[in-house]
Amino acid sequence: MQINLSRLEIGIYALVFLLLLGLCLVPRSGADKGAKAKTRPPCSRKQAALYIRDLQEIARREELRQWMDDSLASRQAAWLLAKANYALASSKRIGGGDLKKEVAALLLIEDSWKMLIRAAAQSRLGRPDIEEEKGARLRAFLSEIDQSFQTYSISLPAAYDPDVKWPLLVSMHGHGWYAPFQGHPAPSYRGVFCLSPQGRGATDYKDIGELDVLQAIAEVQKDFNIDPNRIYLSGSSMGGTGSFHLGVHYADRFAAIFPIVGNADNRAWEQRWGWNNHFPGRNTELRGFLQESHNARAYAKNLFNLPAYVVAGSADTVVPPEHSRFVVQELRQAGYNVEYREYPGVGHGGFPAEALSAGMAWTCSWQRNPFPDKIFWRCAQLKHGKAYWMRMEQFSRPLEFAQFEAEFVKKNRIKIKTQNLSCFSLQFPKCLFDHTKPIFLYINDELLLMPPNYHRGENAWHRLRHDHIHGWDWESSLPVPELFKGRNLEGPMQEILLSPFMLVVGSNSPNPAMNQAWLEEARYFQREWKRRNNVTCPMVMDKDFKPEMMGKRNLLLFGGPDDNSVSALFADNLPIAEIFAPLRHRGLDLAAPDIGYQLLYPAGALAPNRMLCVLGANAPEAAWQQWGRFGNWFNWGVYDSKKYYDFAIFDAHSSSPETMLLNGWFDCHWSLADAVLHFGDPTLRADSAAFKYPRYASVDEAVPAAVLYLAELKPGAIDQMRGALFVGGSFYGENTGEYDLGMRAPACMEYDLQGRYYGFTSEAELHNPYETKLGNLRRKGEKVRFSVFADGKKVAESILDWEKPKARLTAVLPGAKKLRLECMPAGGPSWLHAGAVWKAPQLLPSKDTPTTEPLCRILETESGKLQE
Repeated sequence: MQINLSRLEIGIYALVFLLLLGLCLVPRSGADKGAKAKTRPPCSRKQAALYIRDLQEIARREELRQWMDDSLASRQAAWLLAKANYALASSKRIGGGDLKKEVAALLLIEDSWKMLIRAAAQSRLGRPDIEEEKGARLRAFLSEIDQSFQTYSISLPAAYDPDVKWPLLVSMHGHGWYAPFQGHPAPSYRGVFCLSPQGRGATDYKDIGELDVLQAIAEVQKDFNIDPNRIYLSGSSMGGTGSFHLGVHYADRFAAIFPIVGNADNRAWEQRWGWNNHFPGRNTELRGFLQESHNARAYAKNLFNLPAYVVAGSADTVVPPEHSRFVVQELRQAGYNVEYREYPGVGHGGFPAEALSAGMAWTCSWQRNPFPDKIFWRCAQLKHGKAYWMRMEQFSRPLEFAQFEAEFVKKNRIKIKTQNLSCFSLQFPKCLFDHTKPIFLYINDELLLMPPNYHRGENAWHRLRHDHIHGWDWESSLPVPELFKGRNLEGPMQEILLSPFMLVVGSNSPNPAMNQAWLEEARYFQREWKRRNNVTCPMVMDKDFKPEMMGKRNLLLFGGPDDNSVSALFADNLPIAEIFAPLRHRGLDLAAPDIGYQLLYPAGALAPNRMLCVLGANAPEAAWQQWGRFGNWFNWGVYDSKKYYDFAIFDAHSSSPETMLLNGWFDCHWSLADAVLHFGDPTLRADSAAFKYPRYASVDEAVPAAVLYLAELKPGAIDQMRGALFVGGSFYGENTGEYDLGMRAPACMEYDLQGRYYGFTSEAELHNPYETKLGNLRRKGEKVRFSVFADGKKVAESILDWEKPKARLTAVLPGAKKLRLECMPAGGPSWLHAGAVWKAPQLLPSKDTPTTEPLCRILETESGKLQE
């Protein structure tokens, strides 16, 4: 059959065909759906309130369910709890006046409610793949340390196939103080998982922060098929610091690191900011070692098998490029695999996109070698003492670096050099050793032989020990000391908080004021822990303590054997009298009320593998603010109130390492035989201020109708982010005036006046300590706002800088019940702020009280104008 069509007909049919084809190709509802998704209206506030109620109930149920065990269902409960809390946190933006944020919060709350209703049911039915967010997933795990839920964010590659091993990039967020949910949502990259842990906020991913990162990695490895030889570290600013820190201390776990503008060397702070200033009497030996032990640069040679791509900006004034330069210099001198890019004119961010993409590509091109044939390792603590097929077990001396070097001379012959090591362990992987032949170990030029087939399996650890009689030998052939500093039992005192712990508060003193002092001190510790970790830590009174609690946690004991019945249980094991012995012939009254001590020691047979920390005091004077007073030896906030010692003895003139009566480190057998002792400098102690204990617990005890110095009245509340409120001098213990209140912004204090005082007057002053130079950055930008509030109303204020470092604040307080003094950063980087002093603040009982200035209300605004 033949069809004859004219050209016109052919054109018409062709046009119709093209129109029909176009209709088929254009999605009929896609555009509408996209438009609806973009314009989806949020739920009402009333409906959001119902969602919030349900989310609170979901969070409560999932928190209880998570505690059951370590099953997948319990771990899913932790994820659901994190998601519910994240949505609940956004509810604070409802009604806040920002419409855009409110709409986003309403949408998040509704979407989270829908998701969690389904996911909670799926989890209870045993589904392994419960419903979660699209994009980055917020999850959490239970920390054994303080029983808190710590969040992390994980983004999955779109093409994820569980039958294939995938790389993991650990992307660490920057400094965000202690806000929750930092790191969420995690960045997303093609072909790689990306993990962003919370890391406890502003920790530099050190101490408890580093433990959380490692646990978050382990959690991801449980749930996804991660290639252990392709795990990478990256991050900017504090995340760059974490890349350096975890890289040098856990190099055997990673394939490469990509730190961006991270801090790694205190010398950079010293050069730029004037930190760690030398002064007469300074304990440079002690401070120098402790500072060096914090520096990633000090361990740079640990990166012998871990490639590093380092990025910095030449114009960075937040984290100066010297941090990166010093590390790279060490790596290049050692001939290690390092790439360095420093961008001219770039500050603490703002790098070109190609800089980051090139660094990421270079970093992710590497695979880990889990069994290198050469090892170099340096550490200051045993917790950082594992490297590939070597593990340090015991140091020879405290307060010194330990070092291990090993290289193959030929097959089955290894040359080993050690420094400050008395015990270490080795693995003998088949890829490096022939187990059918003897293995020759040359340890510090001593020959030790392992017979053929002596090994107990490829992953077994074989321990070697040194003593002065036998030299190096297998530990099984030598006498092993009953007590020695080993992993998790090595100190110093701060380490007690990096394993599960509990506060035990003494109530056994015959002096009620002593019992009250310890209770207040324990509550202060809890508040500070919550500030930095968003959760309180476990606490129990000594009378409620159960024996079974001993084996599960380290104990932080508030009160010595006379005040705390749990401390008394361990009294025979605690060397309290022994640590005081070096001071008994120095002409000191060791029974004085201002004498106190802090002691770390193993719990012994009553609680094997657990530590005790005892805080003791002769009187409430030495218990008040005891934890916050000591350990603020360095400027960086990560080290606030850090206890670097095994034991310390102090009095009212103690604050710095130079003014303590005694700082001590037990030797490596928890003995004083070869302990390291540092006594206070007599000149600095004589010049230091005496930390005053307020005379009056309340205004009821004060002399009626008389001027009252606030230094003599105990505050009802103290809220200071860093360290203790120093009464009678500067924050750093310098002698500025016996009635001064020394603080470090941000800080505030509250006093209960009961309406008995008419006026307030004080001079406010910025204070720079002798251990810190006043650098240009602080001199130009640092400002502190001093404010006075009466019953919540601001009645006086002054903003000080280094051009105007002093001001007089005077206020009328007729009938005020509550007085609040604040000292807050108002300019410049807050982490650089040093001291601030309220100079002899006074309360005036009436308007006729004589003062140095007319009594009037002065309110100084930020523009510097005075209003009367």
